[in-house]
Amino acid sequence: MKKLIIAEKPSLAKNIADSLGVKTVKNGYYENDKYVISFAFGHLFSLKDIDDYLGEKKKWKDVELPFFPKAFEFKLKNDDGVKKQYSIIKELVKREDITEIVNCGDADREGQIIIDIIVDNIGTDKKKTRLWLPEQTAHTIRQQIENCKDNIEYLNLKFEGLARTYIDWLYGINLTRYVTVKTNNMFPCGRVLIPIVKYIYDRDIEIQNFKPEKYYNIESKTTVKGDEVLLQIKEPKYSLEEKETAQAKADELNTYKAKVIDISEKEIKKQAPKLFSLSKLQSKLSKDYKIQFADSMKIIQKLYEDGYITYPRTNTEYLAENEKEKVKKLINSSSNYNLKMKDSKKIFDDSKIESHSALLPTTKIPTNLSKDEEIIYNTVLNRFISNFLDEEAIINQIQIKIAVNDQIFDLKGQSIKQLGYLKYESEKIENKLPKLEKDEEFDVDFKLVEKTTTPPKKITEETLSNYLKNPFRKEKSNPNNQQDNLLDEQGTQDDEKEYQDILKGVEIGTEATRTGIIENAKKYEYITQDKQTFSITEKGIYFIQILDKLKIDLYKEKTVETSMLQKQVLKKEIFLGDCIELVEKQISEIINQDIKIEKLPSNVSDTREVIGICPRCGKNIYENSKSYYCDGYKDKENPCKFSIWKENKFFEDKGKKLTKTMVKQLLKKGYVDVKGFKSKEKNKEYDAKVNLKDTGTYVNFEMEFSKK
Repeated sequence: MKKLIIAEKPSLAKNIADSLGVKTVKNGYYENDKYVISFAFGHLFSLKDIDDYLGEKKKWKDVELPFFPKAFEFKLKNDDGVKKQYSIIKELVKREDITEIVNCGDADREGQIIIDIIVDNIGTDKKKTRLWLPEQTAHTIRQQIENCKDNIEYLNLKFEGLARTYIDWLYGINLTRYVTVKTNNMFPCGRVLIPIVKYIYDRDIEIQNFKPEKYYNIESKTTVKGDEVLLQIKEPKYSLEEKETAQAKADELNTYKAKVIDISEKEIKKQAPKLFSLSKLQSKLSKDYKIQFADSMKIIQKLYEDGYITYPRTNTEYLAENEKEKVKKLINSSSNYNLKMKDSKKIFDDSKIESHSALLPTTKIPTNLSKDEEIIYNTVLNRFISNFLDEEAIINQIQIKIAVNDQIFDLKGQSIKQLGYLKYESEKIENKLPKLEKDEEFDVDFKLVEKTTTPPKKITEETLSNYLKNPFRKEKSNPNNQQDNLLDEQGTQDDEKEYQDILKGVEIGTEATRTGIIENAKKYEYITQDKQTFSITEKGIYFIQILDKLKIDLYKEKTVETSMLQKQVLKKEIFLGDCIELVEKQISEIINQDIKIEKLPSNVSDTREVIGICPRCGKNIYENSKSYYCDGYKDKENPCKFSIWKENKFFEDKGKKLTKTMVKQLLKKGYVDVKGFKSKEKNKEYDAKVNLKDTGTYVNFEMEFSKK
């Protein structure tokens, strides 16, 4: 008798087979005398569309909305590879020697339903268990296969996953069709998509409406014993009309000497930053290394699948109490570092964990990592080292109080006495002060300094991520916009409140879905991204304005409500059917208003950036998520199939990423000069001219080297 393990992906199935010594490879599965290991390709099934329920294809305007299925049904994806693999799994489930079906989807709600839906559609009364893998190391796989739980224990996780799937279908299908029919233009809608676009829209409108104002600060900049001493009166700020008042204040201060009235110094032990959740890791990679979320997500997932880090889609920065022995083993395997076990609530706290713990490296040592893989792995490793390093980080904090008559100035600085975790983290700590002594006096030179208020900063990947995780967290009080009006990283709420909110579902999207939905917002041309910052497009502006006119309030409050409903399903506080009924009621209220709306303005109907002119047919080249393509593909009689793929093997094999700027040059000039190609040995760099060669069927590239 054998167990059938169904993994979510082929790579996971191979890891399991290697770990369990299952060496016989067959068509779509592995097998030995104890196990049969097959796999899905992620979701093999999707929810049926409206046309499937109606039994015929109708124009969108002819379908009565809202549309709510009496019962949600799934259909096998229309893909030959998917159909073949499903057929293989079905045959394996039906085999008489298979007595147990093991669900080995990823260790989250999505992984749970991916395999459950497959098995449910096949139909079997055989024993069903769950293989839960927090990491993909051989040791963990062998350990967990002996500790599989009955799959029924994950029923509420399945219901939560189905709630998310049904809710997103209801909002997405109904509102996309409703808005599209109303405007006669395609406007994809989504429960998480809308608040993302709205947040970027609000910030850009705030920037657009910002009016800079000039004002005066009073400052003295002098040199004392070779050190510059800067004294600033930041409040009050003087308007241009108050120049005389400000000048009188400066003149008055200049009649006195500055006197050091107090110097205090204290030594503090600085705590290491917390371990990583997925969003905190991606934010750090974006901020410090300029690795965009979409790129970092792919690499993080690969590092997990290769067994180098633990399960990545986690929303906590804490470890579970029962992981202490695992951490001890990890510390013992890290003999190159002076680490020690720290049994601290700042690291181990069950009350702040929903399902998965913070990201950790595993005991498996990586080899042959790419540059970005190495950066990301080391970032995770260094954060682990920082939290368990024996040597403490010790900082000297110095405060100097200076009086000029009755005006008091505080100078604050700090220096590092002992590095500790700062050896492994990119934190700017040192802020040295001038060497002054108590009761020392020196001359001042107060002047008016004209300054200008600055607008709020553009939304970055980091600030968007923080917002989605904590949508109701207050922003820093920032009078006159003198500093970045970003979400407060330290938080105006304490740590306990933050994690209470997370566990209740007070967030927009999940760690697993946010990156993909941000990419969709770009694909739908609601927003654009330039390096790490986002901007709203004309289409995005119109999209939000249309939603407001149609009274579709699916912004952060409503989206968080539905997230909380899903958590209530997980905790058995509400039935799945009742959850769906509440959502259907909200959608009915929106659509039954039947608000009339004017025709889409012509300047919004096509806001796409023209990348260049097609060398094959002369039409415009546009960009989508995967390629730069010719608009001539829509020509029914003679469609143009010219396209340049973003993931381009010609450039990737030489260590380069094909950028939009490079494509523009190729289309304009027929060539682009590229610096820093890498040879196959990876130890030499070279420059070359790359020529675009279009055969009429294929797009090729040729290298040309300058003659010396």
